Amino acid sequence: MNVTRLRGAIGARTRRWLLSRGYLVQHLTPDEVRYMRSWSDGAAPDVDGGAAPRRDDPRLAELERRYRAVPWPVSEHTRWADRSFIDFARFRGDSLYMWHYRESPRVSAFKYFTYLKYVEDRDEKGWLAALGEDGAFGCWTFEFPGRAAVSRDLLDSVNELSFLERTLHLSGWDGLRVLDIGAGYGRLAHRAAQAFPGLRDWCCVDAVAESTYLCDHYLGYRGVVPPARVVELPDVPSLAPGAFDIAVNVHAFSECSRAAVAWWAELLARLGVERLFVVPNEAEGFLTLEADGSRRDYLGLLEAAGYGLIADEYAFEDPAVRQLLGVHDRYCLFERTGL
Repeated sequence: MNVTRLRGAIGARTRRWLLSRGYLVQHLTPDEVRYMRSWSDGAAPDVDGGAAPRRDDPRLAELERRYRAVPWPVSEHTRWADRSFIDFARFRGDSLYMWHYRESPRVSAFKYFTYLKYVEDRDEKGWLAALGEDGAFGCWTFEFPGRAAVSRDLLDSVNELSFLERTLHLSGWDGLRVLDIGAGYGRLAHRAAQAFPGLRDWCCVDAVAESTYLCDHYLGYRGVVPPARVVELPDVPSLAPGAFDIAVNVHAFSECSRAAVAWWAELLARLGVERLFVVPNEAEGFLTLEADGSRRDYLGLLEAAGYGLIADEYAFEDPAVRQLLGVHDRYCLFERTGL
């Protein structure tokens, strides 16, 4: 047997042995290898000749100092306890802020196309095309024939905004005012500012200093200030009652302690916000994340603050889509009944 045939036989036997143990050997192209090894896609944009967000920015240091100084339960983080690995130049990549499918590129592309088709079929306002995606700040994008580039940022945002449109018809509101609790880098604020012509104020607040810092940069970069704005955590108690029509909380309560959720619920009650949109991480129930890793129910906290659940539906109505994507998010709308 010559060397080439011997290598082929050894390779075939090795692949069969690995397959019998649940491993599939597959040749990847250079682009596929890069996808599997990288946390982000592309380079960060040159923002104002070097004013891009960076970890050594004195502005961030001052924010961190201010956030550490407040003795509130929202300052005691559970999910966000370790933020040292945040890539400030590519924060829209696979990160604490945005989870992308970390599978083979072909499987990921299939899942993104399934997600795209689901949202596309329900995108009555044409937001997928209108809002667009440029891949800035390391965002992974996918392109399919006959369609513009999409991302998890874009698809999540359009799906969430479409729910709010179906239930509250927000695009028709003149002077809409929104409080975004746990706004992250400002994903939904950016998209809402594009989608809702009558938006007067989208106020972003977050208990993580890095998030406030990135959100301020990102919204400025996108040119949506105003109507979007950022309020630092120490200044949140100074927000005026009656200043907001609706509050949104996308995945944030599920990453907080119960004490932190109670703090936010009390704030909402004091502000008299009439409606609350929550996206929990759980397929069922409403659970916090405690420092010891345990989960506790927080629905009672919202009810005690006067909020009753009026809508609770899966982000993907089709159970087959939920199973394929591995996403069981729910869209939950609360209304304040008054106490």
